[in-house]
Formats: sequence, C-alpha cells, structure tokens
Amino acid sequence: MQTEQIRNRRATKTSPVAQREDLRSQWLSETVRACQGLLSQSLHIGPNYLPGMASTFVEALAEPVTPVERLVQRGLLLEVAVQFGHAAHTTFHRQHPDDQPDAEHCGFRPAIAVEGWPRDLATSPAEAFRRWSKRYAEAFREGHPFSCAREAEEYLKQHFRLPIAAVNIADQLACPSAFLRRTFKQLTGKTLLEYQSELRLRAALRLLSESDLKMEAIALEVGYRSKKDLYRVVQAHLSCTPLEYRQARHSRNGESGRSRKVS
Repeated sequence: MQTEQIRNRRATKTSPVAQREDLRSQWLSETVRACQGLLSQSLHIGPNYLPGMASTFVEALAEPVTPVERLVQRGLLLEVAVQFGHAAHTTFHRQHPDDQPDAEHCGFRPAIAVEGWPRDLATSPAEAFRRWSKRYAEAFREGHPFSCAREAEEYLKQHFRLPIAAVNIADQLACPSAFLRRTFKQLTGKTLLEYQSELRLRAALRLLSESDLKMEAIALEVGYRSKKDLYRVVQAHLSCTPLEYRQARHSRNGESGRSRKVS
C-alpha cells in the first residue's frame, strides 16, 4: 500500500511536457514546410526586406515544447540562415550585374552574420534568427551600398500608384531614411518622389495612347487624385493637354498604319 502511494505521488509530479514525445511529427512537418517557404522567397525578395520577413516568419512558427524540438528548430533555422544568405546574395548580383563585381568577387561573405550563433545557447532559436536577419541586412548594405536604392526602385515600379513617403519605403527595406534618399539620388539622378511621378506619367501616357479610357479613369488608374492632376502633369511636361496628346498619337498611328498598307 505504501509503495503504491509513493508511485502515485511520483506520477502526479511528472510535467505534461515531459509526458509528450521528444519530437512531434506534425510539429516537425510544419516547421520544415515553413522553412522551405521562406527559402523560396530568397530568389524574389531583396536582402533589405529580410528583418521584417524574419519577424513575421518566426512569429508564425509552431512553438517547440521539448528540449529536442528546440534543438531541432535551432538547427533548421541556422541552416535556413546560411542558405538564404547565399541565395539572396547571388540573386542580387544576378539581377544587378552592372553595380559592382560579381558575387564571388565583391568581398561580402554571406555566412558572416551567423558567426557566434551556434555557441549562443542562451538565446532562443527564434530570437537568434531575428538577430541574424538584422546583422545580415546591415552587413549586406555595407557591402552593397546601392542595394537599398535598387530595391526601392523595384518597390516603386510595383507600387507607384499608391501614396508613398520615403520614410515608409525605408521602413519596408529596414534602411535608414537619409541613406536611402542619398543613394537613390546617386543611382537614378532623381528623388524618390520624382521617380514615382515619372512612373505615373509614363503609365498615363501609355493608357492615353493604347486605350479609350476616360480621363478620370486614367487619372485614378495611375494614382492621381483626379483628372485635374492628370491635366496639370501632362501639360507641365508636354505642353499639351491629355486629349491633345491622345489625338496626336492616334493620328500618328493611323498614318503609320496607312503607310504600311501602301507599302
């Protein structure tokens, strides 16, 4: 009887975590899938976006609940960091071959940001990954001074229709705002606002030439507040109204069409 009571007391002191499997198969599958998803983005997302991506990534990860799971997560995230770092660096040079030497000769070492991580056992895997992402982005920016400007250029090409401030783009890219403004002007010869305005004007002129949309619809489509803004910008740059530009383009296209028929 006494022996049975002792056994029962020991059973009640066993923690719920200790009673679980050392490594749950569902947890492992979800974690591996999430890691693969992040790695797939290394070919499309610039390195300066990494700190924001890393925070979102680790917040969505399934929580490890046993020492074995924490150890496995640590190893997986370290592997992701190494692979992501190399892939993002190679992709950047492939997309911007004229900026500086190729990936093998630029002097940047992608693995530098993980140095010290394997020995830092006091930090959780998720927090270690966050810290790595910030170190990597900072080191990448130092080794590739125009990387923020290049990524801001691509960002504007995709979002020029939206109202955008330099500080918002800098936040997206985890770049200092003043640094982004300076390097963007050096790279493009224009401020961020001037570049966005040029993209809007080009889009508006293309729609004037290739579509029959009304002026108000074109203005809203490219990001202007109203057709008054469209008229003001077109007149300032081309010394004609949008309607006059459209008529001239249609007339020119008609003449070239007739010339092709005659020939």
